Amino acid sequence: MQTYNCPSCGAEIKFQSSISVTCVCSSCRSLIVRKDKDVEAMGKMAELPDDISPFQIGTQGVYEGTHFGLIGRMKIGWEDGCWNEWFMYTDGGKKGWLEEAQGFLAISFEETLPDSIKKELQSPKLGHFVTIDGKPFSVADIKETECISSEGELPLVAPKGTQSTSIDLISRDGGFASVEYDKGSGSAHLYVGEYLEFNQLHFSNLRELPGWKMPLTPEPALIGNKPHG
Repeated sequence: MQTYNCPSCGAEIKFQSSISVTCVCSSCRSLIVRKDKDVEAMGKMAELPDDISPFQIGTQGVYEGTHFGLIGRMKIGWEDGCWNEWFMYTDGGKKGWLEEAQGFLAISFEETLPDSIKKELQSPKLGHFVTIDGKPFSVADIKETECISSEGELPLVAPKGTQSTSIDLISRDGGFASVEYDKGSGSAHLYVGEYLEFNQLHFSNLRELPGWKMPLTPEPALIGNKPHG
């Protein structure tokens, strides 16, 4: 864990993960960018609108036998609504994302985007097939998105208003993939994973919601090690 003082308000900010690039100051909502041995403020992030998500910074879970913790969140908006992208950091040091949208959950990890797929999807069409890791995926959804706000730590710099084209792909066996084209930088990223049911991930430290019965806490043997930090 590395500790700094916020350049805007002086409050203490902590980076739990060595792979995090940005952190939102919990005191003044400044977006803090880590650069070598120092930090820099890049404007303010809006307050996150309240929602009915059971997740929060500090929620933990287990995926494929490996413990992970949620250490950051992006709220992504599009013309018909919004969804949450939770940045997860595993005990193995792997960075991934838990997507929470319209009652569906998907976990994915970034992979190198082949030039062939990048070119194929620059003018995407629903139903178009591409091969990822030797498996056929079809384009299921195409959205023009914008970062509404964020909290906690993230492995990328995404100020409020960052615009992207998001392309979701699915495979017949429940596989999930997403290609994100950043409209500002022109960069493109590939994320590959799968759709999962809530109880498959053995969550703990969930947020209490009115009228929702909290699931039983997983056995310690399932949780694995404590969060990094």
